[in-house]
Amino acid sequence: MGAGNCYPAAWNAINTKKNDDYIVVHALRDIFKGANHFGGHAFLLNKKTNTVYDDCISAKYIDGSVDGVVDGMPFDEYVEKTFVVTEGEYVYKEYTRKELNKETAKDMVHMPFDLAKEQWSMKPKEFAKRFPGYESYADYMKNYFQPTFEPHWVKLREMHEADEAKKKKV
Repeated sequence: MGAGNCYPAAWNAINTKKNDDYIVVHALRDIFKGANHFGGHAFLLNKKTNTVYDDCISAKYIDGSVDGVVDGMPFDEYVEKTFVVTEGEYVYKEYTRKELNKETAKDMVHMPFDLAKEQWSMKPKEFAKRFPGYESYADYMKNYFQPTFEPHWVKLREMHEADEAKKKKV
């Protein structure tokens, strides 16, 4: 898992299926279980059956995929196998086909629109508008995401600050 075409694959799949039972999910996932290395992912969820369709290039690594496609896997099993984050601020978003196409049409690109961690290049004013409660990407990462999902970075920052304080005393 970890590199690929999931956003355009999900966009293509929902626009090919044209079945209103499906939505597209954008969510963060721990790319390597337990590594606390999070990245965005996109897949289809059938709201009627609560099953997943994922045909991106990394789907072939998911236990239970057939010919590189996950089709019909129960959502909870998919979450467990792919380490998808389903709870938290700006880490999980569901889109209907209409909503997704509207977002895609704005800039003619399909990307993790509402996953704050993936918006590192956004200017602070734009970030604050898109993600209420946070002034910037740095604010979100330092005050929410890292303490919640990557506490090792908080610990490293605290160790660095303690070392810097010691240096100033000397």
